[in-house]
Amino acid sequence: MTQIAAGATRVERPHRSPPVLVWWIAGGLLVLLGVAYVAAHFMADDSVPRNATVNGVAIGGLDIAQATATLSSELSPADTAAFTLTGQPGQSASISPDDAGLGVDYEATVHQAGAGSSWNPRVLIRVVTGGGPTAPVVTINEATATTLIEQLAADFGREPVDAKLALEGITVGYEPMLLGTSLNVDKTVSAIAEGYQQAARRPIDDRDQPASIAADLTTTEPQITDAEAEPVLKQAELALQPVTVRTPDAQAELAAERIAEATSFTTSDGTLQLAIDYPQLYDNAVEVRDRLAVIQGNDATVEMHGGRPVVVPSTDGRGIGQDEFAAALSPVIGQPAPRGIDLGIVDVPARFSTADAEALGIKEVVGEFTTYYPHDSYHNTNLGLAAAGINNELVKPGETFSLSQATGPRNASTGYLPGGVLVGDHIEYAVGGGVSQSATTTYNAAFFAGMTDIEHHPHTEYFSQYPPGREATVYEGVLDLKFRNDTPHGVLMEAFITPSSASGRGSLTVRVWSTKYFDSVTASEPQLSNFSYGRDQISTSPSCIAQSPSQGFDVNFQRILVVNGQTTVEDHFWRYSPTDRIQCKQPEPAQPAASDG
Repeated sequence: MTQIAAGATRVERPHRSPPVLVWWIAGGLLVLLGVAYVAAHFMADDSVPRNATVNGVAIGGLDIAQATATLSSELSPADTAAFTLTGQPGQSASISPDDAGLGVDYEATVHQAGAGSSWNPRVLIRVVTGGGPTAPVVTINEATATTLIEQLAADFGREPVDAKLALEGITVGYEPMLLGTSLNVDKTVSAIAEGYQQAARRPIDDRDQPASIAADLTTTEPQITDAEAEPVLKQAELALQPVTVRTPDAQAELAAERIAEATSFTTSDGTLQLAIDYPQLYDNAVEVRDRLAVIQGNDATVEMHGGRPVVVPSTDGRGIGQDEFAAALSPVIGQPAPRGIDLGIVDVPARFSTADAEALGIKEVVGEFTTYYPHDSYHNTNLGLAAAGINNELVKPGETFSLSQATGPRNASTGYLPGGVLVGDHIEYAVGGGVSQSATTTYNAAFFAGMTDIEHHPHTEYFSQYPPGREATVYEGVLDLKFRNDTPHGVLMEAFITPSSASGRGSLTVRVWSTKYFDSVTASEPQLSNFSYGRDQISTSPSCIAQSPSQGFDVNFQRILVVNGQTTVEDHFWRYSPTDRIQCKQPEPAQPAASDG
């Protein structure tokens, strides 16, 4: 701090104003700037500054109209091309800029580059400096854009989808989760405006790919996320590996395929879990149980003997027990291979006892049907084999009968012969032909026994030996006949043929044995309508099979089931195509070539 002695005199310097010259200089500069600004304004004309470019397109020296046309020609193909609005996987929409109210004003861009009269300082600087790169002027109609995005909201909205695991043999299929989404309209409008502006500024050499703009979404996670599914996936991959099962005197391998057959994925309270049905696994592991059995047991069954159903008693055995199997396997199923379990030998009672078989109540015919066929060796063979497969098939309550499963493969290796098969609109010969008659006969026997129809396929064209609509065809690996036993009693199938001979036709009979459950099962008279007619055709094919014509028509009928006095009516409909008349004719022999001499 500066001290001033008492009595001292303070000397004050006089205050001076800035020199007048400084003010004159400042004023002069302002005048010069103003003159330059005005001069620059009058320098601007209809031509674009010499160095002006827009997105790499040179427009320097061009007048406004030429520059505008040049920009439109070079840039508009990309500026007007549709862009993609993207969301989560599986969500996208193609948007036309015009539909979204987006565009580029090329004339305004030319003015922005320095052409034409302007008082905008930035423009005038471009004029004075000779111009340079200029960004395009982008326009947006927000009302139009909002309307369009509102219309797309449903395409970008969905409920969350859980991550899923499913077995495909011994492979675990994995479907990742899908986030639930909802589109934020206002923010997406802003996103497409900004994204389009960025796309419109791309250099001319970087416009090969259409623009892609991300929608603004609100996402919601599902209950079962990928993070929750992945540990279960690893657990399943460990479980689906073989296990060595050992007893004191033998061992067998429990295959991964058997484990997979008893494995499933369940969801409880939003939690994904791996589930293994150990009783089912024990049942499926037949080769393991048989290999380790000391005394082989047998389940009871029911078979036809002397024209009547007879219970074949069960026998108990000794081997690995179900409870012991499950208790030993459960702790190791999640361990990596190699792995094994040790079991003792115990008494193993039959799983389906004599008493169980007797309780099925199979004692009388509840459904029966017979069809006939002309004499032909393939009919006798093929229908005889099919009948043998159907015969003695036991269908317990709740179980489903499959003709394809009962007959097994119908091919040359199993003894089937070539026979007539309907292919499209004509008959051809194929191995196993004629077996459809067994399907029709079985379908009608099950129909009148009150069985539940699971799968059947009438022919596309009508065969007069069958009831209209009440017939069925099968095709190896494609078409099957299935019915389910929804009664409280067991069902035993009986099937047999009376072979044809030169002196008479043959027949196929199928019977359904059970205990009568329905008061009655009847079919109404078929109602035929909407008749149509085929054409006459002549075939010169060496494999031609002559064919008689038949009408096409619609058929309606009903099955009426009465149980405990209550009636249920099932409506059935089928449409047959007409059959063409086919006449076989040998091709005309080739004419010899004409001779010149």
